[in-house]
Amino acid sequence: MKSNKALVLLMLLTMVVPILAGCGGEEATPTAAPTEEATEAPTEAPTEEATEAPTEEAPPVSEGASMATVAIGGDPANLGPFVGMSYGRINVLNTMYAYLFYNNPETGSLDPYLAQSIENTAERTYVVTLFDYITDSAGNHITAADVAFSYNTAMEANVYRPLGDVESVTATGDYTVEFVTTQVPGPGGIEKIVTECPIVSQVAYEASDDDFATMPVTPAPYVLTEYVPGSSLTFERRADYWQTDPSLSPVVATANVQTAVFQIITEPAQHTVALQTGSADVSNAVPGSDIELFEGDPNYNIFMRLDNLTAVLMFNGSEGNPFTSQELRQAVAYAIDTTAMCAAVSPGACRPATAIGNANFEGYLEQWDDEPYYDFDLDEARDLLTAAGYEPGDLTITLMCQNDPATGLTAQVIQAALAELGITVEITQVEPSVFQADKADPTNWDILIDATAGGDYIFSPWLLIFDQGRYDGTTSNWVVDDQLQALMETAAGEDTFTPENVDTAWQYIKETVYAYGLYSSVNNTVSVSGITQVFHDERGFVLPGVCEYAPDF
Repeated sequence: MKSNKALVLLMLLTMVVPILAGCGGEEATPTAAPTEEATEAPTEAPTEEATEAPTEEAPPVSEGASMATVAIGGDPANLGPFVGMSYGRINVLNTMYAYLFYNNPETGSLDPYLAQSIENTAERTYVVTLFDYITDSAGNHITAADVAFSYNTAMEANVYRPLGDVESVTATGDYTVEFVTTQVPGPGGIEKIVTECPIVSQVAYEASDDDFATMPVTPAPYVLTEYVPGSSLTFERRADYWQTDPSLSPVVATANVQTAVFQIITEPAQHTVALQTGSADVSNAVPGSDIELFEGDPNYNIFMRLDNLTAVLMFNGSEGNPFTSQELRQAVAYAIDTTAMCAAVSPGACRPATAIGNANFEGYLEQWDDEPYYDFDLDEARDLLTAAGYEPGDLTITLMCQNDPATGLTAQVIQAALAELGITVEITQVEPSVFQADKADPTNWDILIDATAGGDYIFSPWLLIFDQGRYDGTTSNWVVDDQLQALMETAAGEDTFTPENVDTAWQYIKETVYAYGLYSSVNNTVSVSGITQVFHDERGFVLPGVCEYAPDF
């Protein structure tokens, strides 16, 4: 849901006020079009005090739910807490890991998870207080030192964009952690910081032979019992889960099923087959062209949701690269027909981009839907190619992307489109586990297919790829543009987040086209009728533990 800008200002209060523990999910019922919106900013900061473990014997569960199988479209590849994001990884994050808080999109509240409260003690300083009875699945006691270790390790790895706004994270007591930000956080800033980093035991992590890449140990309600790369991940509900009071726990920590299996199916059409044959109970990656197979069938439920991620084509802005030319970047953008791309990549489950970011985000301006955004025009592309100083046949470039089927097909569409322009494209596809490292080397690619979201506000996906403060003085694609930086900072400012400033920043981003928005996917979730309510997390992925099940499931 969209948030109210004023709500985030309460996080700047110097007193601690109550946190709302919300619950609920998104009901899997037919809908005409995607309606899910971006995560709201919290309405209040937490204060709930709890120094002793609750006495309840176990968290609530749904009787009769023994096992549920979720079909996911990618292999996480690396399950470690401090590695780059991938499509497969996003699917399992909220089942596999626990965080300080959960930013609840249903209630707009910042719900306690491992932490019970947050207090703004100075202009850029926040103190987080943990519950003092947290244990992971191996019995390790989680303290403030583990939180500081997790955040500092993640910051050093530089894989979570919001942590670029953090100056320091320090354990100030056994259960208190001090966060100091680099500047006064803008709308949604501190909320994103305290919900971004998985928390693990330092002792357990350092004892792991592979940094939890294949078998993480976490304080989440589920424990991973088996990971077969390329095939499946199996999680079991913890009998010893530390938080037994649901009023102190976020909805994502609900454990309504004993065994949760994530079945890795990379071919979209096979998601349909898996549902029809009963090998999967729910999938959020059913091709749009297959939805009609389930419509009107009482044995299935359907839910449609626009994904927050925008697939983007990044241009290499390093010195000497041909894409330092704005005319060349614009030529490529005009040469790509994103409507045809959607029809090829994911018919019925894809929306061409009208901006970097979409209507799920707070601050998105509906007027952009009707404005030109490099609408396909091959003649204009050819004129711009000439203006850039090139003729057809002059350029051979490298396109790098991940090796999942949808991205590979997107790359092929771009390759064919640029061939019409007279540019030869050589495609390099890499495993998700090495993509983050490989894309950071400017010698590896000229154009790159990536995706961006990064938060709850329309400026979030822009900052994720363009914020020079997070990439050693350049954007993520090695552009130095102080005007762009200033416009984004104004658009994202606590007191300057206005439609006028947002539009000014976007118009500049559109004109300079350092990156070009391609499309956002429509996630078609189909479940068997025995799952009476399907729950999606803030990123739109199915959490089997939070889904609700029929008594005879």
